[in-house]
Amino acid sequence: MTTLTTLANRPCRAESDLWRLPPDRTAARALRARVLSQLDAWHLAPLAPDLALMASELAGNAVRYGRPPIWANMHVLTDSAHREFVRLVVADFGPGFTRTEIVRSWGLDDALGSVHGRGLLLVDTLADRWGTELRAPLSLTWVELSTLD
Repeated sequence: MTTLTTLANRPCRAESDLWRLPPDRTAARALRARVLSQLDAWHLAPLAPDLALMASELAGNAVRYGRPPIWANMHVLTDSAHREFVRLVVADFGPGFTRTEIVRSWGLDDALGSVHGRGLLLVDTLADRWGTELRAPLSLTWVELSTLD
């Protein structure tokens, strides 16, 4: 299986296939379906509502701001304290944004700042951790949810 991110010495208990998403408005629905199916297969269905919502946001952002192709996959990771997390990664070939740039935009009151960028504020609220990585030519955005919640 192909991994979109290096997992920085974090053991990976399970990994999904690499999913190619359509580069249009159906990407969010397609990724939600994949996420729900994978969580069910891993017996982690309680994470479905929050992770499906975040999947929609990440896929929508990849379509809006990125460039195709758009890829996604999921992992079940273990941290140094032996806690498990599900990580969802969405990657595209767009320029990407750093997490700092995104968080800074939440304080803007201009037309663009007031209309766009609020979805990741929701991600910030729901996710245990999230971030972005710029790895030429890829732009990656990832979210993690604890399996214990």
